Order: sequence, then C-alpha cells, then structure tokens
Amino acid sequence: MSLNIVFEGVCVTKGDKNVLTEVYGAVQPGQIMAVMGPSGGGKTTLMNCLSGRAPVTSGTITLNGQTLNKQLSRKICYVLQQDAFFPNLTLLETLMFTAMIRLPDGMPVQEKVDKLQALIDALDLRRCVNTVMGGMWKPGLSGGETKRASIACELITDPTIILLDEPTSGLDYKTAFSLIRTLKNYASDHGKTVISTLHQPSSQMFHMFDLLLLMCEGHSVYYGSPGDVTQFFAAAGFPMAQHYNPADFILEKIKESKETQEKIIKASYETRKVGLTSRSYEDDLNIDNDLDIEGKTKVRMWNKLPWKQIRKKKINKKNDTDVVHVSLMDLDKDELSPVPDQNWPTGFLTQYKYLTVRAFRQAKTRLVDKFKIFETVFLCVLLSLIWFQLPRSEDTLRDRMGLIFYISMHWGFTPLFDAVTTFPMEKVVIYKERASGWYRLSAYYLAKMTSELPVILIQPLLFLTVVYWVTGLNNVSSFFATIGTIFVHSIAGQSIGLCIGIFAMDMRRGISWATVAIMFIMLSGGFYTRNLPFWLDWAKYLAFLHYTFSCLMFLEFHDGEDVICAKITSSSRSNFPSCLSDLPRNITLSPSNNTASLPTIPSQEVLLYYGIDQPFWHYFLPLFAFLIVFRILGYVLLRFYQKPH
Repeated sequence: MSLNIVFEGVCVTKGDKNVLTEVYGAVQPGQIMAVMGPSGGGKTTLMNCLSGRAPVTSGTITLNGQTLNKQLSRKICYVLQQDAFFPNLTLLETLMFTAMIRLPDGMPVQEKVDKLQALIDALDLRRCVNTVMGGMWKPGLSGGETKRASIACELITDPTIILLDEPTSGLDYKTAFSLIRTLKNYASDHGKTVISTLHQPSSQMFHMFDLLLLMCEGHSVYYGSPGDVTQFFAAAGFPMAQHYNPADFILEKIKESKETQEKIIKASYETRKVGLTSRSYEDDLNIDNDLDIEGKTKVRMWNKLPWKQIRKKKINKKNDTDVVHVSLMDLDKDELSPVPDQNWPTGFLTQYKYLTVRAFRQAKTRLVDKFKIFETVFLCVLLSLIWFQLPRSEDTLRDRMGLIFYISMHWGFTPLFDAVTTFPMEKVVIYKERASGWYRLSAYYLAKMTSELPVILIQPLLFLTVVYWVTGLNNVSSFFATIGTIFVHSIAGQSIGLCIGIFAMDMRRGISWATVAIMFIMLSGGFYTRNLPFWLDWAKYLAFLHYTFSCLMFLEFHDGEDVICAKITSSSRSNFPSCLSDLPRNITLSPSNNTASLPTIPSQEVLLYYGIDQPFWHYFLPLFAFLIVFRILGYVLLRFYQKPH
C-alpha cells in the first residue's frame, strides 16, 4: 500500500536551542523529495523525526492521515549517511542475512531468495554480489556499490516510505547521479515515497527531484518544485544570474551572511502567510488568486487550509503526466493495512541461527589468519625449546611453575585483549541494526557468545597438545583436565574483555583499561608473589588467573610423580622437610652420582608448600562464576548503558 507523509509545524527543542522551527512539507507516493540546506540546518534532525527515531517538541507527522507511531514507523526505512557493514562478509552474504532476519518466518525461504534477487537486479548490484564489503583496512565494494547495498538492506522489507541521509556523500558525480536516477525510477515504478537529504547536487541531479525542501537554521524556507526555487529567491530580493546551477546558488545565498539568512527566513514566512506553491501543484490545488510579493514576482497561493487540500498523486508507469487525484481527507484511516502487534518479524531461534552464522563468518578470519597461525606455531616451538622435557626435581620447580603460569597467562589474556576490541569495532553496525529493530538484543548477544567459541578454543587445544608433552608435564588424565580448565579460563578471559569493551565502546579507552586490568590480575595471580601483605591479600580473589594457576598446579602435582630433592651443598639447602630428614645436610653429591639414590618430595607436599591446600573444585568453580557474572554484566551494559543513539 502507498502512503503519503505530511508534516506540519514540526518543532524540536534541545535545551535552550530551537533545532527545528515550524518545519512543514508533504510527499506523495511515486515522488522523491530533496531536503537541502547548510550543515547544522536541521536536515538530519528532521529525518530522525520523520523516521520516528527522535521525538518532536510540537507539530504533527502523519501517514495517510494517521499520526506517526511505533507501528507505522515500521513502514519507514531509514538509510543512514554512514555505511556500516561487516568487512569480511560478501555482499551476497550480507543481503542474504538481511533477508532471512527481516522477512517474516511465514514467508518460504525460496520466496525470500527470489525477492532478494529481484532487488539485486533493481539496484544494479548483480556484478558485485561475490565481492567482500570491505572497510577502512580491507578493500571491497566501491562507494556507490556500498551505498546501494545500504539501500538494499532497507528495501528488502518493502517499506512504503524511504528516507536517506546524504546518500551521495563521498561519491563522484557519475556514481551519485546513477544512484539518484535509480531511486527515482524505483519510487515511480513501485509507488514509493522517497525523501533524501543532499549536500550540493549538480544541476542535472537537482532537477531530477519532484520536490525540494530548503532548510536554514532549522526553518523550512522553501517547499515546492525545484524549478521554482529561483522564483522564490527573486521574490525575496536575490535574483539568480543566468547559466547558474540553482543548487549552488541557493546554498551560497543561505550561507552568505546572518543578515541574508534572516531575510530569506522572513520572506519564507511572509510567503507562507499568503500561500506560496509551486507550479507543479497548479492543477492539484484550489487557487484563489495571483499575488505580487514586493512587486517583483507573481506566485500562486494556497487555500486557507493547505494541508487539508493536498492531493494524492498516483504516477502512471507508462506516462508520468497522467495523474489521479484523491483527497487525503477522503481516505478512511482504516484503509491502512493493520500492522501486526509484534516487535520482530522473525522468532528468536531464526534470529539466533542467522546471527550465529554471520558472527562466525566474521570471526573465522581470525582462526585462519596467517599471523595468528604463525604466533601459535612460534610460541609452541619457543616453549618447547625453553622447557624441553623439564626434569621433575626441586631445582626446576620454579621453572615448572613459570611454564604453568605462562600457559595460564597467555590463554587468559589473549582472548581478553581480542574481546576488548570486538564491540568497539562493531558498534556502528550494531547500533544501526538495533535502531532499525532487526533483531532481539538477546539473540545477538547469545549468538556472539557462542559463534566465537571455536576461535577461542581451537588454538589453545592445538597449543597444549604439543607443549604439554614436549615439556614433560603430568600424566594423561591431568592433560585432559588441563585442557578443560584452559577452555573455561579462556572463556572467562573473553567475558571480562567483552565487558570492558562494551563499557568503553572506544578502542583506545578499552585497551587502556584492559592493560590496567591485566597488570592487576597478573601481579595478584600467585606467581610473582605467594605472600601478599595482609591488607592486600584479598586482591588475589578478584583475579581469575589466581584460580586457573592454582588449578593447573593442583593437576600437575596432585597424584603426580614425586619430585627429586635438590643436591645439598655447603651453600644450599632444601626447602622441603622430606629432603632435610632423609639426607644429611653435609652430604655433597658429585655429578656422577645416580640421582635415583636421592630422596624425593611427595607431590602433595609441594602443593602444601605453595599454599594450595584445597580440592580442585574449590579453585575451578570460581572460574565459572567469573564467566557467568561478566557475561551477564556485559548484556546488562549493552542493553541499558550502550543504547543506540
């Protein structure tokens, strides 16, 4: 169904500043209107109000006579100025995700695909469907293709009204002209209502629009046909020279000086009092008489109730001059198709499924990243060389502890640092999709948590499979328990990183806070010092690394082989009672002595010496607590603290 959009007397006040003042306009199905004006003129604020994303202080916005509300706003699509996509996905993957997530569950999958393919052809995107979207650091689609992709993501739901904020920004003339021509053809062929803000269009592009709304300092100074805007400026005392681009002329005048702006605004209010209209509405409106403004130019005047007399124009595809007029006042409000009372077009499971697939496709590049592979291989080789078949003796206890602490530190902090950058890098995309109501936040968050598990877990699995046996750590059962512990440890580290990243939502701040957190966790983790001051001893319980390190120490020495005592000389002695009681202190062993004759330390005694005197689950369960608490906290922050702007 086609919809008119009419807005009258729209005012927006922020603090003491009037951002919009008495803005008015109307657009019919099949028409495309340009909203122009200098930066800071209120164009984007108006678009936010028309889309239903920002409230108005006063005034009315109606669709076919009905006041704009949350349900009717779903018939409006809003294409933002900034294109936001995941760079590693292809155009087809991006559009397919959009179709599956935004079209209702009741529509067959094949019908969704057919609709998507038709839209790809309509927007001339067929030749680049297999190209990655790209971004700042990754080449991909061109500027025009990216902009058409943004439009395609919104048109997939077949919206009635299309709003675009600066769609030609950053595009060359040919690409910008092609985009506007595509939009104009799409509007006329499908009976859509299109409103677009523009910065400084070419003369040819300027005259392609059916309507022009010119804004200055939050006021609407002109509304009508682009071809008649020079007539208004001439009436206001600013005639345009011949062979001049009207778009350049009107923008130059509006930016010229404060006095010029005030004069143009004053002329617009004087004109509105007597009812200025463009010639394109001459046959559509009740015309009372001609009026001479300041004795310079004759213009047409509106009826006393202009917005009650706007006619609905249906454009004939074969002949654009054929129009059928239907009064808006004659339209029954019940003719609007009812909007289902539901917040989402698809169910939770559908959203979770496709969000998980998209998130994994985006994240899998880290799994097969050459640098990540090189990093893992290099560390495997380095650790194997440094701790190769480490002897199980008292002399190497500190070395064994260092290996265990490094494994804990590396596979806790690497996921933490990676996760810190996740949400700041994706926030523009997520804000856009959340503001447009694509999916539930809970579905996105759960998909994000689960889709990245393979990336987090595969690398430590391969790493430990090599390092554990090459360095000579404990037995087979301890190996599998170590893998399980590191898995939970890595996910807990990721949870903390996600929480920091969500709270910061800025790459530099997130990394700074993560660095501080890592330093605190590392210093209180239990390796650098086993005896913290009594007034600081509580800090270790806030470090998830403390629990992982204790778990791995328990697995290494509980039920493990005994540790050979150190060779006692006149200058050294053992720290363990077993060595002191079984071997005289004055015995000196030469290198030729058989170490098998040396006394040994029970593994349990090693644990007690380092203060690990609790069962395994006592250290393992807090890791789950860190995992759960920080994931829940991340969701709460994302839902209530980091709302879309």
